[in-house]
Amino acid sequence: MDSTSLIDQIRFFFATRTQTDYLIVGGIVLLIVVYYLVQYFKHYTHLLHLRKQRKIVHDMLDRAQLQNENFELQLGTGENKNNYSAVLANIGNDTLTFNVLLHVNKVLAETPAEIYFCVRYDHKRHFFKFRVPIIDIKYEKTTSIVYVKKPTNLDIGQKRTFFRITPLPNSVKLLALWLMDKDKPLPKTTAEVGTPLVSCSFHQDKVPAQNTLDVADISGSGIALRVPDDPLSDQQINIGSIILCLLVYNESFHGDEHLVNFCCTGRVTNIRELHDKKTKLPFKILGIEFTNWAMLESGNPNINWFHQAKATGIGPILQWVTRMDIEKRKGTPLSPTMAAERS
Repeated sequence: MDSTSLIDQIRFFFATRTQTDYLIVGGIVLLIVVYYLVQYFKHYTHLLHLRKQRKIVHDMLDRAQLQNENFELQLGTGENKNNYSAVLANIGNDTLTFNVLLHVNKVLAETPAEIYFCVRYDHKRHFFKFRVPIIDIKYEKTTSIVYVKKPTNLDIGQKRTFFRITPLPNSVKLLALWLMDKDKPLPKTTAEVGTPLVSCSFHQDKVPAQNTLDVADISGSGIALRVPDDPLSDQQINIGSIILCLLVYNESFHGDEHLVNFCCTGRVTNIRELHDKKTKLPFKILGIEFTNWAMLESGNPNINWFHQAKATGIGPILQWVTRMDIEKRKGTPLSPTMAAERS
């Protein structure tokens, strides 16, 4: 077939086409063009969304790092799940590096980690969490270095929960409890506090009586007190009551004592009525949420109060609780009262 006959056939084909045929062909071409334009726009929009989302994630992590916020790493599954307090050391393009002041087992590498943190902006604290796989775990002196995949998105509104711990043996030296009048202002000096409703001093190597005031557990946001029933029999302590508490604790676990005089007020959030296993005497567990706190200085009668926001933890107590948790992971026993109670 020569080129002349091919051109003639093409001319004949177009000459025999009707206007309807051209409209159909044009419509099909237009639909194909529109389809590919829509797909391109969707893909471009998705890329913009991912880029914006990654920037938000990076900005929140960067802000938390600049604010020296603690990250809570939940590693392991089931009964082997453990919480670790960590510091964000580095933000890479695809990985995050955390420093953990505890031993993290290498068998957790390539397992999922659930990570909680919060940032401060607009005069508020905003809580986030994300779930990513652990890439690797390395060790450097007393620090575990945990590498995880950088998240592409964050879950908003997931509040970090402060873990509670039973104090170590001989760490609590004095404990006193007052019932506050809601209509009266906070005491400005120690002379305004008056006589405690119940108190107990703890001496080294001496197990307190079972039916006595004690700390059941404590966290950065609250405390649970084990209170004998007798001092409470004539007092109207209910959910919502305001309690003033003095806690003298030793923040040094090795060597010389370093006592801290911690004073706080708190709202009773729950009350449990129990009986001692050995003496059968009744006692109560008061769950208290911190509302105000102060550190008392020896020889200074003034009390300088700090308001405690509901969502945040008290710095000195958080540090004490974290250090006790580290000591307990080394195998330190429970406090004398709790150890005797559980035996």
